[in-house]
Amino acid sequence: MKRAFTLIELLVVIAIIAILAAILFPVFAQAKAAAKKAAAISNFKQQDLAYPMYENDKDDTVPIITYNLSYDENPLHPDSIPQLEVYPYEVNQGIYNDPMDPASDNDRYYTEQAVNPNNVPYKTQQLLFNYLYKSDFGINWDATMALLVNGSTLVPTSIISTAIASPAKLIFGIDSVWNRDGQGHPYGGGNDAVDEPCFYEQDGTFNLYGYQAGYNYYWYGGWNPNSPLAWNVFGGVWPWHVGGKFVVVAFADGHAKTMSVSGVTAGCNVITASQGHVTNPSLYMWSWKD
Repeated sequence: MKRAFTLIELLVVIAIIAILAAILFPVFAQAKAAAKKAAAISNFKQQDLAYPMYENDKDDTVPIITYNLSYDENPLHPDSIPQLEVYPYEVNQGIYNDPMDPASDNDRYYTEQAVNPNNVPYKTQQLLFNYLYKSDFGINWDATMALLVNGSTLVPTSIISTAIASPAKLIFGIDSVWNRDGQGHPYGGGNDAVDEPCFYEQDGTFNLYGYQAGYNYYWYGGWNPNSPLAWNVFGGVWPWHVGGKFVVVAFADGHAKTMSVSGVTAGCNVITASQGHVTNPSLYMWSWKD
């Protein structure tokens, strides 16, 4: 005669399964997060390596931000961003994502700022522009391709890659965010560019590549550590990793790794609107200067 399990025995088995689940689920979650971090580093490195290929064909010039601020890919007068300029060297939309960013493809395709692809005959081109515009790979444009403004005229600049003093130290691309809601939750994907944390050198000079006295400049409002719910609390940078503490960083020499948010501001006194000064140039990673 077969013996059935008693209620107590069943409860013991259930308790053991629950204990094992409580132990293993965090391990699985950590393994999944580690895999996504590795994928993000790989994606950023692939993007990073496309720029030297572009520069080799353009006399060592980093892509120019040819914004006309229309966010419209009308073939007669298309807007452009660096990610779009180097896309032919990659031809892979997937590498523009950080897997820890929960934004969907549609979140990137349809945005409150750019043209709706469904409303134009050049839908394919507009979809690509919108997607790349919300890339998680936010470029350090202040050091490499600042967009100046002279009156009502946009004046794009672009650094010669050989002018970068320490490529292995210069942050070129970094995890970014498109926007945040009223509760501070990020949404929409990433952003094509980010602001540096300190706009001024130790001697008080303005640390913006190509800056000319009397000109204004296009920016995102800088870093704002006293506004924790602002989308640009970190100047557009966003820590997608390790519980909102770490970012993936791609350097100008082609290597990529994760760093803490505090780590990427080393050598800088971060205050509202990035109006602080560089305190230690040897540690500061956002300037093309040594």
